[in-house]
Amino acid sequence: MQQPTWQINSQQQTWNVRWYAADSEPAGKAHGSAGICLTPNLQILVVSQNRIDWDVPAGRSELGESWAATLQRELAEEACASVQSASLLGFCQSQCLNGAEQGLVLVRAFWLAQVVIQPWQPQFEMIERRIIDLSEIWGYLPHAYLPVYRHVLQVASLFIEVD
Repeated sequence: MQQPTWQINSQQQTWNVRWYAADSEPAGKAHGSAGICLTPNLQILVVSQNRIDWDVPAGRSELGESWAATLQRELAEEACASVQSASLLGFCQSQCLNGAEQGLVLVRAFWLAQVVIQPWQPQFEMIERRIIDLSEIWGYLPHAYLPVYRHVLQVASLFIEVD
C-alpha cells in the first residue's frame, strides 16, 4: 500500500514528508511526539508560544525516552494536561530536501490522546492554551502542514467514539 506523501515548505526549507502506520516505525532521528488531544467533551487542545501561531501540543524526546513518555511529559509541561489514554496514530518521516538541514531525516509520532485539563501553569515556551471545538481546528494549525494534519485527523477519526 502506498504511503501518503507531501512536500512541505517551511522556514526556507523543503521537506518530503511521508506517513507511516503505527505498526511501521520508519528510520530517522527521533523528533518527538505530537498529540491530537481531546477533552471529555470532545474538544481539542491547542497551544501557542506567541498568541499568533498555534498548533497541537508536541515536543522532542529526551535521551532514552519512549514515544509515549514524550507525549505524556510534553502535555504536562507545555499544555498542563494529563494523558488518560492514548492511541498511536502513526509516524511522519520528514526528509529535508534543501535548505540548512538538507539530508536530515526526522521522525515524529502522532497520537490521539484523551486528556484531563489541569490548572494553567506552563513550565516552558508555551504562553497560552485554548480548548476549542473540533470545527475550529483548521484556523489553529500551521498552514504549511495542513495536508499532513488533514491525514492525521482522518486517521484519528477512526479512533474517536461518540456516544
